[in-house]
Amino acid sequence: MHSFIRSLYRKVGILLSIIMLLTVLSGCSSKDAILKPYEPMGATPEANSDISPTVAKEAIKRLDGISGNTLLIKPDSEFDSSRISAGQALLVNITSGEVLLSKQSMSAIPAGNFTKIFAACVVLQNEVNPEQTISISQDTYNLSNDLVLCKFQKDDVYTVQDLLYASLMYCANDAVIALSASRPGGSISSFLKEMNALSESKNLKSTWFSNVYGYPSGGAKQETTLLDVFSVVRDLIETHPEFIEIIGKPVYFCTYMNSKNEPASASWSSSLPYFNTEEAVELPEQLILVGGICEPASSNPTQIFCLFKDVYGTQYIALLAGCSSYEDCFEQMQSLVTYIPGIY
Repeated sequence: MHSFIRSLYRKVGILLSIIMLLTVLSGCSSKDAILKPYEPMGATPEANSDISPTVAKEAIKRLDGISGNTLLIKPDSEFDSSRISAGQALLVNITSGEVLLSKQSMSAIPAGNFTKIFAACVVLQNEVNPEQTISISQDTYNLSNDLVLCKFQKDDVYTVQDLLYASLMYCANDAVIALSASRPGGSISSFLKEMNALSESKNLKSTWFSNVYGYPSGGAKQETTLLDVFSVVRDLIETHPEFIEIIGKPVYFCTYMNSKNEPASASWSSSLPYFNTEEAVELPEQLILVGGICEPASSNPTQIFCLFKDVYGTQYIALLAGCSSYEDCFEQMQSLVTYIPGIY
């Protein structure tokens, strides 16, 4: 009888020891799970050891971000946009996927010069040879004088690369119209169909174009949203490094053949005065401008897009629309970047 009780005690003791051990191990596992560091989207300590401390800190409390092709936007009421008087604004940390500020970013706006980003996307996604030559079919494309920037002459010959630089960095309406000849068929109408098909393929339901250069006529619909523009810009950044090279060029020089079949030269300057030392527009020292576009002063601008990176290499897309003037675009951009953690 005593031997039976002793045996039972030993078995119970072993069982209790096993239970206590499992409890300790379970507790350690739970603690590890709680304390495991957050890894920002697309980055691991091994793959990206120099990630910004700001990104890591902000990513932990991130409530929204990029999921597939969709940027999840919180309601405007959850952002403090008091420093932004522009009608629409969007600021995204594309390294972590965090939306830093959104103000009416899903509201319809005139497409304006943002149209040229979609046109460039058609050319780049179809891998058109940048050295392909295009003969200018007419000198002004029936544009009003205030919309003509490059002053092409009939039968001038440029390359696709030349026209991409002119249409994006210089925001030239006549250049983007000339680009329509880069696609099979070489017609403006077929190029326009490709632009609208691109919007449909990306599920951009708020974007529609009635022409390829951006300014509507006769009340035709020519609309987009900052969120739709962001989606296209992000795709271009990820898949076409030449896009960044183009929008980041302060000045572009080219040699073309004129209508007399003689070599001639042309140059175009960026629409962003950040690249122009004569303009008194400065950025915070923590930020580096990668590139962007703005409507030229002569076209009563309301829109601006900038791509920035900070001293840690973290990248940001900043978009504004509904500004009151050319100067206001840059004043508002100065205010928008203050929403980046660590700026000012």
